[in-house]
Amino acid sequence: MVLRADYFKIIDDIKHGRIYSSTETVLSGLRLIYEIVRNSKSLEDLSADLTSIVPLLLKARPTSAMMWNCVKDLVSEIVEAGKDGKLENIKEKAFEKEKELEKKIVTLGEITAKMASHRINDGDIILTNSYSTIVLKAFSIALREGKDFKVYVTESRPGSEGFDLAARLAEMGLDVTIFVDSAVRYMIKEVDNVFLSSEAIAANGALVNKVGTSLIALAANEARVRTFALAPTIKFSPETLLGELVVLAEGEPTSILPEKLRSKSMGKVKIRVPLFDVTPPEYIDGIFTEKGLVAPQAVIVILREIYGWPFKFITLEEVIEVLKTWQK
Repeated sequence: MVLRADYFKIIDDIKHGRIYSSTETVLSGLRLIYEIVRNSKSLEDLSADLTSIVPLLLKARPTSAMMWNCVKDLVSEIVEAGKDGKLENIKEKAFEKEKELEKKIVTLGEITAKMASHRINDGDIILTNSYSTIVLKAFSIALREGKDFKVYVTESRPGSEGFDLAARLAEMGLDVTIFVDSAVRYMIKEVDNVFLSSEAIAANGALVNKVGTSLIALAANEARVRTFALAPTIKFSPETLLGELVVLAEGEPTSILPEKLRSKSMGKVKIRVPLFDVTPPEYIDGIFTEKGLVAPQAVIVILREIYGWPFKFITLEEVIEVLKTWQK
């Protein structure tokens, strides 16, 4: 079966950051997998399509623990449903699981945002970066509760999605200021709290997020400004329990190189565009989750609660191997 061009368009949008929010990225990925299942004509076609698309999807956003966790859950459900060899049963179960995961993602995000909103007080200035639906929701809840506060946003290059977040916040009626990333150490002295979104939380409590996050946390630590990550436990990475490292993606050089410079001697210059970085746990004062505010040091305890001790969870590679057995 020839894979549809729009499947690859979604993956390309995820890879090149045209979908900003990690939550929206994962929802797009789950919907893509279900579309493949829905349009499959046989087990053989489904196996071939998923074994091709799933690795590409994960490579497009390798930093996203929520993507890995949710894709693994959905594909595992597909594999389990396929034991009787009936394609219609797989389609039904995949639909149910995809909707279940969507609801879980949204619900956990809303609870986490509610937890974080409690930290916002009248007169506060909150600094954030990039574009996060959970952070946006936390501000929305606080605003709805009548709290009077301001938000500072870094432009968040490469991508400059901070402008999109600032525009959304301004539409909500918030007093918003945006500034260049390099000014964070200058501006941090005016800030009361830092709210950071998250791509992943490692087992040691480290935060993986948009590049520049670690500099914000470092500046905040120096200025004694409290820094909080907003991350439901579905963003905790179980793979890091086994020593796996979170892969940090890099963008295309053309995304930061002005057109007028491309024809000059820039071909001799190496250009790197990191998209994500890692913030050490000692620079994070707390992590807001659906379970409440937890210390970075408590992440390992929560992962033990979820996966048991010794840790037991199936890897995506094992699931893919089962899918391959459907091909004749």
